[in-house]
Amino acid sequence: MGVKKGEAGGTGRRGTVQDITTHPDEAELARRISRARTTLRECHRALIRATDEQELLDTICRIAAGLGGYSLAWVGFAEDDARKTVRPVARYGEAAPYLDEISVTWGDDALGRGPTGTAIRTGRVRLARDLVVEPNYETWRATAARHGLASSLSLPLLKDDVAFGALMVYAPEPDAFGDTETEMLVELADDLAFGIRTLRERSDRERLASGIEQVAESVIITDREARITYVNPAFERVTGYTRDEVIGKNPRLLQSGLQTPSFYVAMWAVLTSGSPWVGDLVNRRKDGSLFTEEAVVSPIRDPSGAITGYVAVQRDVTRERELEERSTQLARQRALIADTIRGRRAGDTPEATAQAICRQVASLTGIAAAQLLLFGPDDYAMPIGFAVAGHPDPPLRKLSYQRSRQLRGRAAEGPWIEPWTSRQDHPYDQLLKGVGVRSLAHAPVRYDERVVGVLVIQATGTVEGPAITEALPALVEFADLAGALIGGAVAERTEVGRGRDYISGIIAHQAFRPVFQPIVELGRHRIVGYEALTRFTDGADPEIVFTQAAAVGLGAELETATLRAALAAAKTLPESAWLNLNASPELILAREPLGTLLRDSRRRLVLEVTEHTAIADYPAFRTAMAALGPGVELAVDDAGVGFASLRHILELHPAFVKLDRSLVTGLESDEARQAMIVGLCHFALATRCRLIAEGIETENELTALKLFKVELGQGYLLGRPLPVGDASVARPGTATPGQG
Repeated sequence: MGVKKGEAGGTGRRGTVQDITTHPDEAELARRISRARTTLRECHRALIRATDEQELLDTICRIAAGLGGYSLAWVGFAEDDARKTVRPVARYGEAAPYLDEISVTWGDDALGRGPTGTAIRTGRVRLARDLVVEPNYETWRATAARHGLASSLSLPLLKDDVAFGALMVYAPEPDAFGDTETEMLVELADDLAFGIRTLRERSDRERLASGIEQVAESVIITDREARITYVNPAFERVTGYTRDEVIGKNPRLLQSGLQTPSFYVAMWAVLTSGSPWVGDLVNRRKDGSLFTEEAVVSPIRDPSGAITGYVAVQRDVTRERELEERSTQLARQRALIADTIRGRRAGDTPEATAQAICRQVASLTGIAAAQLLLFGPDDYAMPIGFAVAGHPDPPLRKLSYQRSRQLRGRAAEGPWIEPWTSRQDHPYDQLLKGVGVRSLAHAPVRYDERVVGVLVIQATGTVEGPAITEALPALVEFADLAGALIGGAVAERTEVGRGRDYISGIIAHQAFRPVFQPIVELGRHRIVGYEALTRFTDGADPEIVFTQAAAVGLGAELETATLRAALAAAKTLPESAWLNLNASPELILAREPLGTLLRDSRRRLVLEVTEHTAIADYPAFRTAMAALGPGVELAVDDAGVGFASLRHILELHPAFVKLDRSLVTGLESDEARQAMIVGLCHFALATRCRLIAEGIETENELTALKLFKVELGQGYLLGRPLPVGDASVARPGTATPGQG
């Protein structure tokens, strides 16, 4: 292959070659040609031995720069990125650091118009005889000179006439590449490109072969006459046949006989037309068992387009098809239950809804009975729905305490299946034995992330049987639906029940005690009365307990019990001191039993009504207070922070108004509080009521209250709430600031 002046070798490759102004002598030319031949020969050997692409690239660069005597040889690949970067992948030579200082692209820009980028972009050889004067080389000229590079030859690496990279060779002198040398290096680049393509194709084939061997799907390859030529290990694993047993055989050896001859005629009609066929095949393993495969069978064509064989990729979908069928069946079952639930009326009770769910669940195939159990405040599990297939609805009976605790503890962990065990203490033991129950499935019923019950199905099959296992997902859905439909009402019942049990227990066991805090006449430091308060044995906040009692309908009962205890304990207090008792408006408006309770007391009594509590009917309240008799007076508590502001005072004309702690704290230095106290003192004078300052805790607060003529007070500075028998409870006339 000759190279004309102005051309660089290789079919279809053209490059710019400047005229040679000086010619090396014949000895130098011979040396160069010999060097190029040695380089080409050694590179051919490397190509023959090559098994790894990177190793080949490194070897070619090493031979070209080492044996060829060039300053630098490198290979760059064209990246398909936005910048069209040329990425160096192999290099060799004393000028190799040159590559670390430059950037090259193959785009039509300043970094891509040099020899390397041009060779890749155009697919043609680019010879730069003298880099000092080479056009479009200004970007790299100084760097090349610093590394002693004077001329270069850029050789594109082609695949299908498109360059995917280039081999670059640099020499330390101008005009280093004669026609014969260039021709040999072009041949070397062609061989290198062929070697790279070959290695990549071989690697692709090896990866494909390795992948086919390792895939989970069965792969069968046949010739045109449908004789098996290849099967992969997955085929052997699924069918039970070894490779040697099926090679040369027709795939019909797998046919189960369950698919008609017309089925296969239609399949082969598609395949022989040149189209792939997709469908399910019901086949038979070597051991005789049946299995279903999802198959994709495609024709194999030669380069001319003629069909030479067929390849089938088949996936065992036996379990999937079974599950799909079961899922369809369960979907129908769920639809029936959903229809039943949608048919429930808005006014239906939780019991009616629960029974409807249980009846539908009990109608599932293989299910003998269904129960919906709720966990009560007493920790017992009580069914609110129970249906037995083919039998009348049985009576609802509470489960044993032990079984109830087992269910509650296990339900917190999620759904589960267990074998049925006959238990003599179980209220339905004989009934469930009589209908052939052998296994149970449970699904927690939740509301607001709390487990409030459990939905149970009793099946006639074993725990491994399909009836119980297939019903479990649907059971979980029904349990979630039950939680949504009745969970709120159930949770409310449970909370109310627990609350009632708690308050009832307090009342029944008298789990509280009265304490008394002195009310002091501030000007004379003398106790004139006591406020009766309640402390609960379990240390609970009294305000919370009384609020809870009202919420569960036991507010009046708890108030009556604590007032009775306070009146009994107060009998040992001097009769000269009045007694303040806290009472809700509801208790006062009811009149009884409060009227009877107070009628027997000979002491001056004051009922405190907090300003936080609304009074809907003031005339009725005033009438109820009058009915208690002239010996019972009224005090409005928490003045300044409450629900009705000063309306309680204006409407009820109380004998006492108690100033809230928030008005007393820091009074000595707060002008706004001082102004409020002055106003309230004037208001008290005008309405003929007496002020009681609450929460006095410092000497400064006490001094300020005296300064503003507040008559009465109570607080930790003057005396803490204590039982009447405590020796530290002060007597009237003995209070001094700071005691308690």
